[in-house]
Amino acid sequence: MKLLEVNLWYWLVDRLPKKLIYFCFMKVMVHATTGRYGNTEVPNITGMEAIKRYGETYKVG
Repeated sequence: MKLLEVNLWYWLVDRLPKKLIYFCFMKVMVHATTGRYGNTEVPNITGMEAIKRYGETYKVG
């Protein structure tokens, strides 16, 4: 993604309700620890690794 596109997404996210952002992140963490990643223990995964797994699966980022 180009810098302008990233800045646009950050601008949009800053305006979303915090509760929505919280549950979106929960969905990312669930994705990163179930299915083909089911052998991953939640305390042993970083937020960045969870984002990487989600991005690779859904071709975002």
